[in-house]
Amino acid sequence: MSTTEKSVSSSLHHIEQQLADKNPALLQAFRLYHELDQVAFDLGLIGMDDSLANKTSWSPIITVIGDPSSGRDDFINRYLDTAIPAMDSYGNHAQFTVLIHRADETPMSLPGTAVDGDPRFPFYHISDRLEQIEKGESRNINTYLELKTNNSPKLKDKTIILTPGFSANLKPEGVALLREHAATLSDLVFVFFDASEPNLEDYRPALAPFLNMTTQSHNPGKFIYVINQPPGTANTVDLASWKQQLSNLGLQAGQFFVLKQSTESNNQQAIEQKLTNIDVESAYRILHTLERHIDEFDSVVISEVKKAIRLWKDRTHFTVILILSLIALSLVAGEISFGLVALLLDPFVASIGLFLLILFLIPFHIYSSKVHAKFISKKLLERQTELGLIENLPALFEKSLTLWRILLPYEQPVGWTTEVMETLDMIKTRAKGLVQSLNNTFNSSISLDNNKKEDTFLNL
Repeated sequence: MSTTEKSVSSSLHHIEQQLADKNPALLQAFRLYHELDQVAFDLGLIGMDDSLANKTSWSPIITVIGDPSSGRDDFINRYLDTAIPAMDSYGNHAQFTVLIHRADETPMSLPGTAVDGDPRFPFYHISDRLEQIEKGESRNINTYLELKTNNSPKLKDKTIILTPGFSANLKPEGVALLREHAATLSDLVFVFFDASEPNLEDYRPALAPFLNMTTQSHNPGKFIYVINQPPGTANTVDLASWKQQLSNLGLQAGQFFVLKQSTESNNQQAIEQKLTNIDVESAYRILHTLERHIDEFDSVVISEVKKAIRLWKDRTHFTVILILSLIALSLVAGEISFGLVALLLDPFVASIGLFLLILFLIPFHIYSSKVHAKFISKKLLERQTELGLIENLPALFEKSLTLWRILLPYEQPVGWTTEVMETLDMIKTRAKGLVQSLNNTFNSSISLDNNKKEDTFLNL
């Protein structure tokens, strides 16, 4: 293991200071991320300025999905309640809008590259995944994303993502990718439907895959389906029919609300209460994400590198066997034509032949190993992007291609030792303990003695 200590970037120091005032359990989670960073840095998976803490958002994220007629924008404008509406009817409803707080009364709009290039935002490096859908698609990031600011106090320490609904789109794959990415990262996901358009079969191509994704979420209760009644609508919404249609399309869990934008209703208040309590959802989401990232270290990151090393060795060995087979066939042909086997039975000639064969095979084996490694490394980089990882899988793979590992049957990545695995187990144990610490924060009935024991445990 390296003895170089990884530093914490200035932006992460700012997050640490915020958490120190906000939530002790999340502060401990942040520090565990730094320990995880040290392990990743020692393995060569991240650089000095990178952090696995950037794989999660340290403030609440709310995603609101809906078409222009669904009442999505009206709901957001009403919730934020600012002099200048956060969303207007002239905007590009095919774009994903990231809303953040800015004290200035004058709103700002920035292109999608501002979101794609900043690790503080939920679409960091999403252009790499768009590139996998279609070559050159990453250059169109500004057609997918925009960043807007608003001075509403309700937006402080929150990020709201407004995403297109499920109507037909010119770029369905890219939109589906970004919609699923936003929903996965979010603490609350509101899905708005227009009550005047009750037939959901038209949206099946986009809606069914989304509903299938929600069933795989660790928190399906965060998905809230809102049937919005436009102003002046007198007809009663048949909520049972909406539920049945969504169930037919793959929905298994979620909450439902019928909302009339023109009136202040209990449902409106209930939804706004969920938004008020989002800090609780966010805190548990961060701890769950920390545990998942620790598990993925072995089950995904190291596993992918091990697969690459095995593939590399299999291809290299196959190449050597192929060459030996060609040599053997040449000897058979030589025996038939010239009687070479009798000549090779001579001890002196056999010794010279074996020496020359070894002299040829060792450099050939090393060269072919490097050629195969080059192609596998490229595939591994594609796999890294596909999985949405910031860990540099090719770097660890290439680091493991030492001379002895080329010649000998080692399949473990360099640095992946028992000591490292024990360190990860210790980090995971402490991360699990943070859930009780967080429960203590939200439950004053737990005794002070238990709190003290937990604090002592967490600081081991």
